[in-house]
Amino acid sequence: ARSSAMMERLQQLLGATLVAYLIYPLFVPLQERAITDVKAWGLKGPGLGLPIPCMGVYAFKGLSPVVTVDMSYAYDYDADSKSFWLDFTPDSVTVAAEATPATFSSLAKYQDSSPTPSFLPGWYVLKQFSVLRYRVKFTFESDNVAVLQTCIGGCWSPLSFLFNKALAQTLEKGKGGAWLRQDYASFENRTRLSGYELLPVLLPGGKVNSNGLRYAKGKLEAAGATLKGGVMQP
Repeated sequence: ARSSAMMERLQQLLGATLVAYLIYPLFVPLQERAITDVKAWGLKGPGLGLPIPCMGVYAFKGLSPVVTVDMSYAYDYDADSKSFWLDFTPDSVTVAAEATPATFSSLAKYQDSSPTPSFLPGWYVLKQFSVLRYRVKFTFESDNVAVLQTCIGGCWSPLSFLFNKALAQTLEKGKGGAWLRQDYASFENRTRLSGYELLPVLLPGGKVNSNGLRYAKGKLEAAGATLKGGVMQP
């Protein structure tokens, strides 16, 4: 009886630990950032030195309420396959905190070209990325094209399997340093279903792209929103 009670308490402890692990990102604070001060917080990740073609901080064009993604948080680079992983967390992604995709629906320059839930505010979307352990594997077939694998709730989850089965995802080099995130019906049938652009804002060496910065700044101003990401370490 005593061992049975101990086993029950252990199971309760393990259950509580698992729940805490799953939901703790909801309670991690976010920090306001200034897009014009991108050099102070951008490209600070541990993967900055990795030899990946898309290293930099980029502005999302055609996807909201996310604003920027920082590729210096890439990890697990494999030189043989030219692949790496990127977790979508408050460290690597910033959002228009108070805005929803619906906020941008009437703003022609900032409308979405990729489907997103219209009612979720940026701060919630960013925390959900962490809760869902949303991460993407990039495998570069050349310096201009990468094949993507998206994992949601673990790469073994049915949701990840269905998502990757439904879409063929690529990242393709565009003009002016931009990258095009493309969704196709399949890799054999390159019928484009949706997608968005990643506009360069900050590149290695501290070079700021004025066009990308202007776009990100305008997106925030048009939405009347605050840029937020993870709390930066001193």
